[in-house]
Amino acid sequence: MKNLLLFSALAFTSGAAWCQLTVKPNGSTDSFIYAENENVIYVKGAIDLTRNSPGDTEASIYLRNGAQLIQGDPNALNSGNGQLSVQQTSPVTNAYAYYYWCSPVGSPTDVGSNIALAPGNTNFGIEALYEDKNDPTGFGTKAIKSDNIADKEGYTLPKLTISRRWITIMEGPGTEKYASYQRINATNGAPAGRGFTMKGVNKGVTGAPNPIGPLFGHKQTYEFRGRPNNGNFTIPVKGPDVTGNTNPPIAAVEAANMMLTGNPYPSALDLNKVFWETNNEKLDAIYFYDEDRTRMSHLYSQKPFGYAVWVPGPQDLSTNGDPVNYPGYSVKASFFIWNANGGHNGDSTGDSQRPLPAQRYAPIGQGFMFVGNATGNVTIKNTHRVFKQEGQYSTFFREGAETSDSEEAFGENGNRPNGHTLSSASGAMIDNRTPQLRLLVTFDDKLSRELLLILSPQTSDAYDRGFDALSPMGMKSEVYFPIETDGEKYPYVIQGTNFEPTKMIPLTIELFQAGKVEVKAIEEIRKPYQKAYLYDQVEDIYRPLVSNRAAGTGFNLPAGFYENRFFIVFQQEESPRPNIVQAQMDIEAKMQMDVKMFQNNPSRQLEIMNPEGYSLKAAYVYDMNGKLVITDTNLGDASNYSFYTGNLSDGMYMVKLITKDEITLSYKAMVINK
Repeated sequence: MKNLLLFSALAFTSGAAWCQLTVKPNGSTDSFIYAENENVIYVKGAIDLTRNSPGDTEASIYLRNGAQLIQGDPNALNSGNGQLSVQQTSPVTNAYAYYYWCSPVGSPTDVGSNIALAPGNTNFGIEALYEDKNDPTGFGTKAIKSDNIADKEGYTLPKLTISRRWITIMEGPGTEKYASYQRINATNGAPAGRGFTMKGVNKGVTGAPNPIGPLFGHKQTYEFRGRPNNGNFTIPVKGPDVTGNTNPPIAAVEAANMMLTGNPYPSALDLNKVFWETNNEKLDAIYFYDEDRTRMSHLYSQKPFGYAVWVPGPQDLSTNGDPVNYPGYSVKASFFIWNANGGHNGDSTGDSQRPLPAQRYAPIGQGFMFVGNATGNVTIKNTHRVFKQEGQYSTFFREGAETSDSEEAFGENGNRPNGHTLSSASGAMIDNRTPQLRLLVTFDDKLSRELLLILSPQTSDAYDRGFDALSPMGMKSEVYFPIETDGEKYPYVIQGTNFEPTKMIPLTIELFQAGKVEVKAIEEIRKPYQKAYLYDQVEDIYRPLVSNRAAGTGFNLPAGFYENRFFIVFQQEESPRPNIVQAQMDIEAKMQMDVKMFQNNPSRQLEIMNPEGYSLKAAYVYDMNGKLVITDTNLGDASNYSFYTGNLSDGMYMVKLITKDEITLSYKAMVINK
């Protein structure tokens, strides 16, 4: 007999809620909750589950076809030996295809026993993965436990069998190299809140690979069973490392440090909330792993892969979240062959996929990398959980569809990858996206790197957290936006800056060997300029940034490190200006270094030190939503200034000082008045 506590017919309502939830058999009768479709189960307190008898209804809670579980109290400790059952489907896969995961559940019992572990979150291992045996898949309670093997390749027949040799975690932040990952095989070695790698399975029996491509491959559904995770998770992060100058023509490389984590809950996770959470300031960006899944190889030397990069843009302060206006910004992964030390291992014909919609909401099971701007911790909290079913703003990360340049600009419903259009009452399309310029830089018609320039009044030429994202780097030849922080320049693949027609935005190019460089504008959103150019300061050449290959954006360069030579500009000068430009840059750089800013939170004031006595015309302070909160237009050339900040809300603020020569100096201030 079975005691079904919540029928799928409960779709009449928006969900179900309990202060605390206990599910246990009624004598010999199984008891379980079954939720599907639009249902969200909300539990304010703790959940205690007792496992049912072995069979088709062994689990205590079933979430199916988009149903989710959210808990309110981060201190509530879930308990019992029962199981939550929730599923996730990986896109086109095979035994060679990696995906990054994060389990929404932990093991409720010790290995080999039915004795419940102590209350609270527990570790995860692939022994907790099951195979759905319902028809159709995704509806119902029937499942069998998956098998695992030490061989390289998993398979689906006669039952789901996973290769355990590819199950790895990261114990701490590191660069992309083999030593950064630790194999856990089939043990419960993945702590709650930490991500893990897992390769897919071939469709069929062992030894029968299933090649994939745009028209081939299969999806694979995995069923997670265990104690539902709850509470807050602390994830360590670290700023970029300097890896040294291993190739004489190329300057030292600042390599991003990554930490494998993901969505630890049986509900969606709002990454905008995670990023802008107080005390999470050391989080720079989020990386999503992607690879060329048409390459049927397990070897580093044959498998091109890379990382798509995402940042949220400004903080979304709306009550229920507004992904339409705050989707985030992203660039696609660049595919190339890495080596075991985290560097490039030769040319690759593999290419990255088309850009994806911004992944603001991480779905159940999604793994990703936290990338730090300094050493510290990032906390994922219960308050970041949301009920968001998979769709336009929440998709288990996969390669994009192959599209043409014209198709690439718009996704579903006329929406572009990093923004949207709105329909007015008259039916006209109103575009309120932030102006953007997306570039594709290609080396020798093989390797490519996508860059995104965000033109927002909320940003500056300095580092703007939430708008700027460190580049994954790794290729022998690279291109990036150089942004200076604490006297050091770091490579960025996404940069936010305020638009000015005369602005020159530097672009650094590193060439391992002489070759062809091609720079194209593959997307322009609400451009505030008529034309954009790649300006070569040495040769005084303006190359138009357009999508047409015949437009003259391709050029050859000797091997070398090209800094302060190439710039993105928005107008052409009639006469040469290299010396004037460099002199102006030197003046601005000196002023930025000489004028110091310090946020004195104990005294509740912002302090400006101007020891060189520059004549300052005005000072403006903006919050991160672009609202002007402090204005002072009577500064002069005093050596010290201070502004009272005790009436400001806690958070990050943008400080802009304007000199009498119209030079803008930009700083960031973290105000804490608690």
